[in-house]
Amino acid sequence: MSDSQNSLKSPSAQPVVQDAVLSADELELRAQGHKGELPRQFSTLSTLAIAFTLTSAWIGYSATFPYPLLAGGGPYVFWGLIVATVACCIITAGLAELSSAYPSTGGQYHFAFMVSSPRTRASVAFGMGWLSVIAYCLFTASATIVNAQIVAAIAGFWHEDFVATQWQVYLMYVLFQALATAVVTLFPRQLPKTEIVFFFISVSGCIVFFITVLSASDTKQPAKVVFTEVVNVTGWSDGVSFILGVGTCMYAYIATDGASHLAEELPNPGKGIPRTMMLSLGISAVSVIPWTLAFMFSTNDLEAVGNSTFPILEVYQQALNNRAGATFLAVWLLVVYFGSIISATAATGRLTWAFARDNGLPFSPTLAKIHPTLQMPVNATCAASVFVAVYGAIYVGSTTAFNSFISMSILSLNVTYAIPQGIVLFRGRDKILPSTRHFNLGKILGPFCNIFCVLWVSLYTVLFCLPTFLPAEVESMNYVSVVVAGVVLIIVIMWFSGKNKTFLGPIINMELLEAAQVQHGEDAENQSKAEVSKKISEHQRRASQEKPVM
Repeated sequence: MSDSQNSLKSPSAQPVVQDAVLSADELELRAQGHKGELPRQFSTLSTLAIAFTLTSAWIGYSATFPYPLLAGGGPYVFWGLIVATVACCIITAGLAELSSAYPSTGGQYHFAFMVSSPRTRASVAFGMGWLSVIAYCLFTASATIVNAQIVAAIAGFWHEDFVATQWQVYLMYVLFQALATAVVTLFPRQLPKTEIVFFFISVSGCIVFFITVLSASDTKQPAKVVFTEVVNVTGWSDGVSFILGVGTCMYAYIATDGASHLAEELPNPGKGIPRTMMLSLGISAVSVIPWTLAFMFSTNDLEAVGNSTFPILEVYQQALNNRAGATFLAVWLLVVYFGSIISATAATGRLTWAFARDNGLPFSPTLAKIHPTLQMPVNATCAASVFVAVYGAIYVGSTTAFNSFISMSILSLNVTYAIPQGIVLFRGRDKILPSTRHFNLGKILGPFCNIFCVLWVSLYTVLFCLPTFLPAEVESMNYVSVVVAGVVLIIVIMWFSGKNKTFLGPIINMELLEAAQVQHGEDAENQSKAEVSKKISEHQRRASQEKPVM
């Protein structure tokens, strides 16, 4: 038996199996040290819906394409997106395999704990947990600020003498975050259906936008402007500016791990989570690439688009040449983005709750509570939303600093994607990953995905800290390196101020986990019930002889 298969004791561990009459889902969860507390109310469709609305590449890229446009014009907008699509598919495939092996609401920090050695797993998981929670809070902030900016842009579009102040944008930011939090916490039973509604609003919106801008535009950009004519105003060389532009394009596929944070609310998550992760990524790619071609070909002045305060609204106006029509599309985009805020708020709250459940955060006992009536992590969701609201105040003082924190969300999430895959690769995939997992990349594709993820993220960890424009000035300075240093310092302080003694992680039983995964498999009918019951009884006997560390 390998090191990763040894059971560990933790004060945060939940009670062990009481009897053999438990579902395979509950067995799988208890084998990983936790007890089911959330209702499994999400179907495959509703999980796919929240995964897609979280990433929602076509609306995400509608907000972030201006930098690739400035970095190299049309070719960087299109080809940068293609490169980012391929890279994110490979990275997400490796992550989906881990979610199949160890499904948990904790996501990457839980994966890191499961695959690390007993000596390092607590410290590695603690770091991954903090990075994940911070990244999701910042990601939620990025979606919320775009909604506020859309409202401000529409107001300025109709009243040219009106320019929204940063304070006014911030107040709208707080309003949207409060509304999303209210939806998530007060109507948890309706959340799956709500996500499905926003999913269809988003997909239909992409189709409507695609047809409308293509058919309504009187003139079309020449193909060379979209595919080959590089116009680089960053000060970097064309090669470096392209690589930096690709990093921004990756925002289109941010939070591809979103479905993993619903693992305890979906039947058979080891099969359903990786499936929805890859399917939502595929739908995102199929939506964002045609949409990008449509709006790029339908413009007539890319310089005006790049210089606009809200570029995508300028795209609508150039394509339609109709203020009412452009406003209608902007309002539709506003609704879709609000759906993304709801999804991000729900995922952030659940991730915060999962990390608090393992005592990784301050006030963990309070944050780890599930509301008895609503049956959802109200405390954790509200706490995360308060953090998002308070953090947004930075926007009032400096939009540059605010945007640097947003860049940190892309970097942090990708780091949490890479480290568990790197550990699996280093320690040996066959030794670490259970053979009974539903999603298995195999002996060739698996190592390739893991290696690519580690190398790609390592490269962009450096590139994200470079200034976006040369020569660097205070207004265009990249503060990501400062933010990274600050986040690392916070994690180190939290760890050595006492969490190194109290954060031990859950009790793990690999034999019980594999038994539960076999029950989920296609050969479940051939698996001897007596054999499964024997493993459960053996686990029960061992657990009864062990006293949890207090």
